[in-house]
Amino acid sequence: MTIVASGNELSDSLHALRAMARELERQIGEPLPEPSLGLARLQVAVASLGQMRPTKSLRCPEEYTKEWNQFLQNEQSLPAPRAVRYLCWQPEIATGQTFQYYLDHHHIDLNARSLQGLVRSCHARWSPEFARGQVVTRVRDRLAAYKGANRLLSQWKAISTVIMGPKGAEEFGAEMVEKAQGIKPHCESWGIADETSAYGQAAVRHAAEICRDQMDRIPNIRQYLLAELLPWTGWAPDLFKQEVSKVVLHPATTQAADVKESVRRFVLNETRLGDPRLPRNRLNWVGMGEAERRVIEWLSQLDIVFFFESVLPRGKDPHGRKDFWLRYVSRVVRSRPLLRWDDRYRLEEVLKQRGQELAHFGSTSGFTSAFLLDFGPILAVEFSAVGNACYLYNKNEVAKIVPDFWTSSSFELAQLKQRRVCVDRIVHRKGKSAGHSGGWEEETAQILARFGIRPGDRR
Repeated sequence: MTIVASGNELSDSLHALRAMARELERQIGEPLPEPSLGLARLQVAVASLGQMRPTKSLRCPEEYTKEWNQFLQNEQSLPAPRAVRYLCWQPEIATGQTFQYYLDHHHIDLNARSLQGLVRSCHARWSPEFARGQVVTRVRDRLAAYKGANRLLSQWKAISTVIMGPKGAEEFGAEMVEKAQGIKPHCESWGIADETSAYGQAAVRHAAEICRDQMDRIPNIRQYLLAELLPWTGWAPDLFKQEVSKVVLHPATTQAADVKESVRRFVLNETRLGDPRLPRNRLNWVGMGEAERRVIEWLSQLDIVFFFESVLPRGKDPHGRKDFWLRYVSRVVRSRPLLRWDDRYRLEEVLKQRGQELAHFGSTSGFTSAFLLDFGPILAVEFSAVGNACYLYNKNEVAKIVPDFWTSSSFELAQLKQRRVCVDRIVHRKGKSAGHSGGWEEETAQILARFGIRPGDRR
């Protein structure tokens, strides 16, 4: 008779041997020799007990698929038992009602590898509706009936509500968040080989939902969402965009400054996203309309604050230009500070600390830095040095004034200051004047309103 010790029994025995060794060392007054290679291997084996290791998938040969199709056309030609075992790893076939009926009707006795294939096939086709269906129920019954010695199946059997239950993917995702573990290591620890399966996608989406609901209250949860879940390369492209949009538009992101800053940095550093205003990133944001507009608003707000607080000499803004343009930030289509060489050198470290791309910032060849605010129907050009007016250009003239908004070449000041073609040239007067009784703010607001641009409106 063969006696198989459990993992706990082996572990207890090993601890007892260690205790005996320590007592013997105390009595003889010197350390015992290192354990033999065989004992060292035993230690590793005992340590690995209880850990579920995923099984590599089997590729179903095309000839077995053909056998199954022939059977469907002529039920007299039964597929070979070997073919059936491989077909368990073919999701399109294994998750069909006909295949499950065939297994029951012909009393097919599946081995451990075949059962693992059925579970993996179900995970590949997972959806809320499928998880509640007869196929999953039947595969779960087969798992419950398993009486073999395969450790992975035995442990799956003990947690079958997670592996194959109607809410299994959600439970799996919740466990992932609780342990704050990497997606791939977490899947492997449960014996799941393919973290990108539909089951894995559903689990990660649920984990992301849990994190979104708590990201304003628990910094570690927010960090896990932005550093582990959203950067996951296993996202289907459309699901990735959906999940990012939900985070960008979430009330917590809008209401909490620290959350918004964390999300902004994630967006700018994520290679699948980046600054949506830059031409090279535009395709990344296709289908993310509202989230894209929200991010542009954040970045435009940063540009306005940066220009009038950092670029202006000594950070002084005596005419209140920053506050005025911030009222219109939701209407900005794109913005770009243009820095003269000494401003760029002076502020380079500030920009790096803010996590902003230096490529976003242009340059001027003159004695003043400038700021482009494009509202679509109209372009505003502000300057940092005193004595410079604000120039407003109709969109029909913008291509002449700024032929390439994102050029790496320096802008000439004469190019940005063209009185003959501008809609108006706004001198920053605070008091009343003969021509403009309400000062520069009222004058500018009236011009913007003529072009359909008003404070607080969204595009």
